[in-house]
Amino acid sequence: MIDLKKEEVSLFLHKVKEDKKHFNKYLFYKLQYFYGRRSQEIVILKRSDIDFDKKKITFDVAKKKQDTKLTLMLPDDIAEEIIQQFENNTKSNDDYIFVDNNTKIDGFKRNMRTYLERNSNKIIKELTSKNITLNTHDFRRLRGQHLYLAGNDLEIIQSLYAHNSLDQTIEYLQIKEIEVNKMLMNDIG
Repeated sequence: MIDLKKEEVSLFLHKVKEDKKHFNKYLFYKLQYFYGRRSQEIVILKRSDIDFDKKKITFDVAKKKQDTKLTLMLPDDIAEEIIQQFENNTKSNDDYIFVDNNTKIDGFKRNMRTYLERNSNKIIKELTSKNITLNTHDFRRLRGQHLYLAGNDLEIIQSLYAHNSLDQTIEYLQIKEIEVNKMLMNDIG
């Protein structure tokens, strides 16, 4: 289990955002964390997947046998940052948000992963004194854990994650480990 609190993830994201040349990385990781989505679901987002008027964003859910779409709310701050990403890179309605075309998707995902592997430990250690190295998938797992710890219903989290069973969500989010640690901490006094 990765020992990073929601506030520490936020600090990490803001630190990445401070470097203007890494704005696309910041936005990519923020979308991954906020929505609990996989890298491949973020990288294939197109401008047409976002309805700014209705404040909605639609993801193609990966790892499903049939095409599955998931439409979620779009907070104003994320909408503004997506617009900023569009302004940084002239895009049409059918264009991807982060890449120019299909051939660049794998390279972009590799770039997102490599940046984290090389920089996350240093940034997190500077911000929290913790010795943690992140990978892109960690944002997805951390978001689910934070939603669970905030008291959200596990079945609703399962729905967000498009898991086939509650057991899959419990295992994926390492809920038993979280609960064992909470039990031990409560029994110390």
